Amino acid sequence: MATVTLAKLISDWELLNAALQPHLTDMPFLKDKATELTGLIADAKGMDTRQQDLRGSLQETVRQRQDLEKKGKVLQSQLAALLRGTLGFDNQTLLGFGVKPRRPRKKKAPADTPQPQPGPSAQQ
Repeated sequence: MATVTLAKLISDWELLNAALQPHLTDMPFLKDKATELTGLIADAKGMDTRQQDLRGSLQETVRQRQDLEKKGKVLQSQLAALLRGTLGFDNQTLLGFGVKPRRPRKKKAPADTPQPQPGPSAQQ
């Protein structure tokens, strides 16, 4: 289904309004509706302009929010690094600040090292 834009509707309404104007003297019963259509066109143009202004404002707000997010992430990383440097990388107190401490390494159990088996010897 094709979408009809407000600009297309306004264009159609302006065409209808322009076509009606010369005939209003012959058909006075259309004068009220033609006047209403003229007001509607003006209101629609005003709404369209307002929508464009708000769309621009939204884009600016989104850009500002994204800049703020970037600054927040950088600041969070810097503070986390300072806390790790102060408290230690594996200190569990870091969890209270929302910073993940480094997990301690699991020590491998010493494996019994088998004595190397001599290969089959060539006896003659």
